[in-house]
Amino acid sequence: MKDLRRQSSLIVAIAIAILLVSVSLNAQPQQQSPLALSEQSSRMEITTASPEARALFEKGIARMEKLYWEAALADWREAATVDPQFALGHVFLAMLSRDPAEQESEREKALATRKYAGPEEQLIVDWITNANQNHWVPAIQAMNEALGRYPRDKHLAWLAGLWLTGQRQSERAIPLFERASKLDPRFADPLNQAAYCYARLGNFDKAFELMQRYAALLPNEANPQDSLGELSRLAGRFDDSLKYYHASLKLDPAFIESQSGLGDTYAVMGQEEKARAEYALAMQKSTTRVQETTFALQSATTYAREGDFAKADAAFQEVAAHAHERSLGALEAEAWRMMSVYQRDNAKAMKLLTKAEAALHEQHKMSAASREQELAIILRTRVGRDVHDGSMSDAQSTLKRLEAVASSNSNGLVQFAFSGAQGAMLMAEGKFAEAVGRLEDDDKNPFSIQRLIVAYQKTGAGEKSARMAERLQNFYEPTIEQAVVVPQFRKTMTAMKDKN
Repeated sequence: MKDLRRQSSLIVAIAIAILLVSVSLNAQPQQQSPLALSEQSSRMEITTASPEARALFEKGIARMEKLYWEAALADWREAATVDPQFALGHVFLAMLSRDPAEQESEREKALATRKYAGPEEQLIVDWITNANQNHWVPAIQAMNEALGRYPRDKHLAWLAGLWLTGQRQSERAIPLFERASKLDPRFADPLNQAAYCYARLGNFDKAFELMQRYAALLPNEANPQDSLGELSRLAGRFDDSLKYYHASLKLDPAFIESQSGLGDTYAVMGQEEKARAEYALAMQKSTTRVQETTFALQSATTYAREGDFAKADAAFQEVAAHAHERSLGALEAEAWRMMSVYQRDNAKAMKLLTKAEAALHEQHKMSAASREQELAIILRTRVGRDVHDGSMSDAQSTLKRLEAVASSNSNGLVQFAFSGAQGAMLMAEGKFAEAVGRLEDDDKNPFSIQRLIVAYQKTGAGEKSARMAERLQNFYEPTIEQAVVVPQFRKTMTAMKDKN
């Protein structure tokens, strides 16, 4: 890597870090006179000439608070249809829709109708549309300005927290969820979101404390039980996880997240046939092409976890074909990439990664942010395969491509992908001390965790290595990386214990 590129990436990272730090600094309301604060509304500004559009938007917010995601999106679509000049409705769809074509079209509509919005709404439009186009500095500046100017808006704080969690910025999201809860102790979802943040940081005691408070606020809703099911799975409490998911489905049999959640729990338990049955039910209940395709990917992963790679290949090929037909370019790319991960033939894996990258450049509508995020993950996977195969020149070339993406894109997943790829390269070069810092940045990826265990050993950090080994054995995210790395790692650790 050239020093200039290193400096470019570092400068961007520092600039974004400074901006994000100000999110935490703004997490508490600014000092203002009691009169000034009393005059501020605790509600988000909603500018529309249509009372019907306003009512639909607020109905969608209420549904989203209880994680009825698709129902909320349907309300916002209707609101934007009733009032086509409703910028806030368009920008919420641009941010929260799972459909890449809709994200793109709604971004354009939000920009076109920005002039009809109020000051707070214009800042939200500037924030979301800039982020959607990978214009990170103006996006974060707009978010910070909105949070500073409207410190009593609970939904604004909540929205900013949701966005930051999407960037894998859990530590920075927590103060915003806490702000929203303080502004309205009956506002339930910030407790839910903060609990997930603490779980991602490894603090399960705090996560369960907050999640129980969340469940107490919504005793008759499905999502608190679903969230407790997911947290229990992440903590390795599988019986509890299944119990909570079933409780969620008893409250609402159509709560599809719990149906797929059962599949996720059975998958990491090693009960892959049961997992496929639950994913099949989730696909039957799906109301969108994105949901159905996502669950199909999870189902295909179960074959890889079983080591039945022929069936895994067939399942992933089918998902890729369906995603292509439905113009879901990112999911098609993900299918080919996931299929590459478990291949024993490196040449075949590289052909699949080439297919994955090609899918991103076809005429599929998707945001620049989605395209670059998926590309970064593909490139990280390619670097890992090259390093494993000993093709260091190819790995170096790919790493330079990934560095070019990361130098101008501060999306959390892009940055972590770059860190993981750098760590893999440094390990292959025997630069273990340098590798540690990079791999620690990508410590949600089982391949990076596995390398980090070795890096700690090589640098004399035996206790850290042991803790990381325990963490990898108890990694319960149902990803393709988990399917390939974790079961085999457990077998290796068991064999070593038996030998000793």
